[in-house]
Amino acid sequence: MKPYRRHLRSADDLITLPQDIRAGFVALALERGRRATPYITEGRALRVSASNVSELILLKQIDRIQTALLTVAGVSDKAAGYFEDSDKSKAIDNLIAEFLEPAGAAFVEEVVYRFLLTRGDTLGGSMRNVGGLLALRKLARYLIASLTNAGIP
Repeated sequence: MKPYRRHLRSADDLITLPQDIRAGFVALALERGRRATPYITEGRALRVSASNVSELILLKQIDRIQTALLTVAGVSDKAAGYFEDSDKSKAIDNLIAEFLEPAGAAFVEEVVYRFLLTRGDTLGGSMRNVGGLLALRKLARYLIASLTNAGIP
């Protein structure tokens, strides 16, 4: 008998059970929530900073939120690394003219929502890798346990 036949007798042995699928989705949801927390905190801090300006153009003068404003403009962290200062300035100017000015008095909400939308996209991209990582860790634990139990270092 081939060694793998001790564990796999038919194709049905390779089918993931519904309860295991649900457990995987729960694990991903918990991890997503954990990874989202810093973005929520950043959004709250941005809201406070944006709330302190009397005119939209003054947003450009707050040095500590320029990176966040690029995010609000829809520029990913990766893309921002390729931008010149003039590109960054244009992106923020466009953000103000096209989206924040039309929002009027609700511009702070617009800033926060757009920030979180872009950060959510970032989170979604990183979460696509997490499922595989969690599965890899689980498989590695089982392999190590089996080898240890068999006395194989």
